Amino acid sequence: MPNIKNNQTILLKAKEDVYTHLSGGNMSRILGHGYDFAELREYDTSDDIRHISWINSAKLGQPYVKKMHEERELNVAVCSLIDGRFLLGEKLELLEYVVAVLGYSAYESNELFSAFTFVGEELKRYEATKNLYSIEKVLKDIAKSELLGQKIDYSKVLDIGLESKHLLFIIGDFLDPVDLSVLAQKHEVVVIMVRDEVEENPLLSVDAQLVNPQTNELVHQTLSRKALEHYRVKLLEHDRFLMEHFYQHNIRYVKVYKSDELIRKLEGLFTF
Repeated sequence: MPNIKNNQTILLKAKEDVYTHLSGGNMSRILGHGYDFAELREYDTSDDIRHISWINSAKLGQPYVKKMHEERELNVAVCSLIDGRFLLGEKLELLEYVVAVLGYSAYESNELFSAFTFVGEELKRYEATKNLYSIEKVLKDIAKSELLGQKIDYSKVLDIGLESKHLLFIIGDFLDPVDLSVLAQKHEVVVIMVRDEVEENPLLSVDAQLVNPQTNELVHQTLSRKALEHYRVKLLEHDRFLMEHFYQHNIRYVKVYKSDELIRKLEGLFTF
């Protein structure tokens, strides 16, 4: 059963953070007009240098600018990727808080907000809305998710059915390989990696009973110091590969461990 009291605390905290810390200019930096991508073209002397895409310019060897549709309504979408590993610590509550902040930010900016939630292989779609109660429905559904034994099929993430261009936030722990290149060609993709510090730096405990939360099966392996070091090395290699993938496809990303750091990192992500 979901913890209703804890769920309400998350909702109230998200509202407070959005309405106080992300008001006015700070809100527009994250969800304001101008993020609807129009085209990438060579720089002209009449262009504002602030529109130069330095990543693309470096790749192509000459200045290129990103042109945006400044006055069109922004379509904001949030895709949550949830599996058994979100049983660890407060990962699910943190993901719920991220969705709440983005949802309330869209609501305050009067933007259309749609949501897609994967719990294992099951996908729930929520129609685009400007209704605050619809956003809260998404959050309550996330809070009561049954996680044990759930595993994400990342190939299905490409088939969420977004026709028009969106500012698309994809939220998950990204501990498995994923290819977002197709989505990044059509949408402005932003990745928010939700991690628990124990996942990246597990503690040594000879008495620990290991269970794979994605299959609910026992793991018959000794939790030795050497095994933990091997795990850390492999995780660092995995994350480096992810960052390179995001860089190649102009995908912005941020990693969060605690709710208190989300607002600051989001602001930094959208500072030009």
